[in-house]
Amino acid sequence: MTDPSFTDKVRSVFEPIEVSDSSRKQVGAVVAAASVVDTLCKEKTPLRMTTMARRLGIAPSSCFNILRTLTQEGIVSFDPKAKTYSIDLGLVSIARNYLTPGGSLRVVGPLLEEFARLREITLVIWRRAGHHMMVVTYFDNGSAVRVHIEPGVRFPILGGAMGRIMAARGGLSSRELKQYFSRVKWEVPIGFDEFIAEAELAGKRGWAFDSGSFNSGIATISTPIDDGSEQVDAVLSATMFSGQHSEDMINTIASELCEVAKLLASVKISRTF
Repeated sequence: MTDPSFTDKVRSVFEPIEVSDSSRKQVGAVVAAASVVDTLCKEKTPLRMTTMARRLGIAPSSCFNILRTLTQEGIVSFDPKAKTYSIDLGLVSIARNYLTPGGSLRVVGPLLEEFARLREITLVIWRRAGHHMMVVTYFDNGSAVRVHIEPGVRFPILGGAMGRIMAARGGLSSRELKQYFSRVKWEVPIGFDEFIAEAELAGKRGWAFDSGSFNSGIATISTPIDDGSEQVDAVLSATMFSGQHSEDMINTIASELCEVAKLLASVKISRTF
């Protein structure tokens, strides 16, 4: 079965601040300030202090002091004529530390490491590079015997489970599909029609599985990192030894992998990894 504690942890990242776990001791002023910033980030137009105070249930005096402090820190800007507040470049400057190439992965790195240990797998993030897929980074489970791969390694774009995802979501033409498929060296041969049928299935259910056709002895589950672009150019894979997990566990890992991919897509700002 899917581990509720892990999937809940992934999904909690998407929860609004106001519905976060209230069982832990919190500093009211910090929670209120975070709520103010979150609200301003979501709004397309500047807001008045009274509007925010009423919407968030914060005392007007407290809301004013929070906004004044955030303005002094350059996180929020104040329009004295309209008497409205909006997000300022100071917040962008703070975020930039994480949103540099590869930096955004630091936000979710600990969660990916936990996932890898929990299911005894190696997680790999792939990025398209021409007619290849390149390893951006990986997270293994730390065991003595594990699947290992190096960042920068390139594989054929239609190889393995990842290839089925790219065939379904990579925006490749029929001609390109046949051309790139012919270049893949399968250790257990698979026909083009069978490959396309499996790619179509992957497109419908959101993930693909290769039991060892591409690399004998290595099984892989892959899902797209879909940031809303017309074509997918990044893939998240869970790699393990063939026969390591049961069919039920494969389905469980696939479900969890899809949740993690959604999280990665949410931090993939301007293709930062």
